[in-house]
Amino acid sequence: MKGSTLRAAFVAVSLALAFAAAPTSALAQPKPTGTPSGSATAFPVPTPIPTPVPMAQRALATAAPTLPPAESSRSLPYPAYGTPAPGVSTTQNLADVPQRVTLQQAIAIAYAKSPVLAAARAAVDVQRASTDLTATGLKPNVAGTASVTESRTESGTSAISAGTSATGTGSGSGTTTNTSFSAGSKASLRTSDAVGISIRQLIFDGGRIAAQIRAARATADGSVATYQRQLQTVAFNVATAYYNQLAAARNTSVAVASVNLDLVQEQLVNAQIRAGVVARADLATAELQTAQARLAVVRSQATELTAEASIANAVGLDANVTILPIDDAGDPQTVIANSLPVASYDTALKRALALRPDLATTQFAVTSAQETIRANRALRSPTLSATGNTQYASTDVNGGQLRNASSIGASLSFPIFDQGVTNAQVRIAQANLDLALAQLKTQQLTISLAVKQGLVGLVSARAGVDQANAEYAKARVVLESTQAQYKAGVTTLVQLLNSQVSFIQSLSDQVTAVYALRQAEQTLLFATGENGFTPTSDPLARKTGT
Repeated sequence: MKGSTLRAAFVAVSLALAFAAAPTSALAQPKPTGTPSGSATAFPVPTPIPTPVPMAQRALATAAPTLPPAESSRSLPYPAYGTPAPGVSTTQNLADVPQRVTLQQAIAIAYAKSPVLAAARAAVDVQRASTDLTATGLKPNVAGTASVTESRTESGTSAISAGTSATGTGSGSGTTTNTSFSAGSKASLRTSDAVGISIRQLIFDGGRIAAQIRAARATADGSVATYQRQLQTVAFNVATAYYNQLAAARNTSVAVASVNLDLVQEQLVNAQIRAGVVARADLATAELQTAQARLAVVRSQATELTAEASIANAVGLDANVTILPIDDAGDPQTVIANSLPVASYDTALKRALALRPDLATTQFAVTSAQETIRANRALRSPTLSATGNTQYASTDVNGGQLRNASSIGASLSFPIFDQGVTNAQVRIAQANLDLALAQLKTQQLTISLAVKQGLVGLVSARAGVDQANAEYAKARVVLESTQAQYKAGVTTLVQLLNSQVSFIQSLSDQVTAVYALRQAEQTLLFATGENGFTPTSDPLARKTGT
């Protein structure tokens, strides 16, 4: 019994000395020569993540751990393990685009450069021009004329005469034939000059053109509302890409932390092997875990680079342009304090119904359909127009002696029978109104669903952050205690590695929870129509006052 106690004490002291001899930066620095068991290929060493220190070291060294900034992952070569490919990860900088942007800056860049918004602005211009074209029917039509005419007329005579005469005396006689021909022509020129002006003005048409103008204006207003919703859609897409990139960068940091922690476990296994407590085969198990963690780093890097290209595309830039988000998630322990307040469903729905531009678009469509019905019914009304013209024209052959000729009149037309064309147009307009009303109801239901889902998503995301923090706290305690137990020889390597997997998973869950909360906030703002668009942030809005 006494011998066993002495042996246990010797083992404990040996383990403590072996672990103390390990480098103090083992958590932060990768293994110098990472050759896995049974392989002759050496893995390249990734560049250490700069200050603040990697997630695993920070988690085990501080009482209040926080995630490192997402920018930390940018110090790694790509790929961190394997054949370097610097051309893939190298991006270009633009002079007018900052390399690191806040969310609002990214949205502002998208407003200025997105081709989607350029197309939407062009659509608004087309609708406004159509409204102006429709309004011309109520304005007078004035036309001026001027003419100079030169005419040439030929006049002349032609004649042919023939005759026979006989003369003679006595017994002799004789005949004489006489033929004559004459021709002549004369050309006369005449010049006439004229200048005049004519006016036509619609007086009454039963309100048809006025109704058409109101319908066109409603359609134009609907196009502006559609454009405003497009602004919000672009802002939402930018926010989605923004937080996807931050989450990908944080996950790369988590993957690197996993590699660093695996290297620490290898140090522990080597210490146990030197102490004769565990078999050398345990080192291969630990190295397998490290190799798997390295693979996770490379995959996470690929996801991060893809996310970087996505945010450049979302703001309307080439996928190879450098534009990286500034991390605004903060400490996961306090992120909820800065989160969007949770409103009641009724309050959020009222805001959405008042603010959603796409709902306004469908409402304008209803108005346009109603005015179109009025315009088509007015085709049954009589039309009264007034006309007037005055003209000065020459009266002599040389284009001189101008004299005035004027006229004024009115025309009144009554539709009697148009083969049923008007009735058919009215029925079509009524069907379009029914369709617009159905679309309005559908849009209202869609908005109510989006608001409900947004609220549920926000509440769930907030709860997810709480649970991820609780999971992380437990996983940290389990990992630290399992490490101590393994150093004391009272637990197995399998339990140690399992505790490490659980800890890394808790870090990953924290990343997911934090950015899921940010995404849920943007989703709710998009559902209520409160994201992105402000009247002073868009050039079209400033120009038109919409």
